[in-house]
Amino acid sequence: PSSNMMQRFQLALLLSITIIFQHEKNLVIALLHQNGIMLPKGRDFTSSASCVTLFGKRMKFQPPSRLVSKTVYIQVQEDGDDAWKTMDVLELLQRGGVGVVPTDTGYGFVTPLDSKTGLERLLRIKGLHQCKKPMSLLCSDLSTINTYCYGISKHLFKILKKNLPGSYTFILPAKATLPNGILFDSKGYKHSWKRQTLGVRIPDDPVLRYLQDDLLENMPLLVSSLPLDEDEGKQLLNCGVDEDASWCKEVDFIIDAGERPFDGSTVFDITTDEPELVREGLGQVELLI
Repeated sequence: PSSNMMQRFQLALLLSITIIFQHEKNLVIALLHQNGIMLPKGRDFTSSASCVTLFGKRMKFQPPSRLVSKTVYIQVQEDGDDAWKTMDVLELLQRGGVGVVPTDTGYGFVTPLDSKTGLERLLRIKGLHQCKKPMSLLCSDLSTINTYCYGISKHLFKILKKNLPGSYTFILPAKATLPNGILFDSKGYKHSWKRQTLGVRIPDDPVLRYLQDDLLENMPLLVSSLPLDEDEGKQLLNCGVDEDASWCKEVDFIIDAGERPFDGSTVFDITTDEPELVREGLGQVELLI
């Protein structure tokens, strides 16, 4: 009899502990959800692998820490008359940071080409995993393009010179000087991969041109477009009002230059001597030759 009573007591104690733990667990889960952190289905929250939701994608592990405690928000005029204000982001980019800049085809996330941690952060912010994301390269001049691409004949050089700066992305064969890309596998581990081609851009945006050409002294920047807000149907830069919104806490800085078109660039494949239209965007489909 005493043995049965002890077993019943132990069972009741275990059940009480389970109920308390479940209650605390639900509280923790609710708090995580309020802060935008979603737990993977079918896995207990006490698992050693964390899973962060960004742009609707679940990704394991946290990205590298950003460089600032609070996102630097800079507002400038659309025409770039006060683009000197962007001087505040110079050090952040020199340190390999991630930020948002205007272009002539919309706003984009950027990080220096040689920043591995910046690229990793950018990929995780956009929730890109299990895919080789071929990000485009923002360049200041044709010399920079020639540094990372080959196969530019006299004919193609004339096309690039006549159409850039402009709302175009030109795909060219990549040189070995181009740093490797990063790929995240299904378990969240990263691997490097060698790119065979590269999309290059020289946007015709006054703010970006001042930042990249004058302040950064032609530093090449990897770029990936900002997502469109589903409700508004446009790119939103409301971080100056609500820093907790979406990706605001993941970037080091934001340069807000007002309204920008967001229809994307016109993309041409020029890996051969004759340009091939890949995607129609804001640039004219009839190239100047």
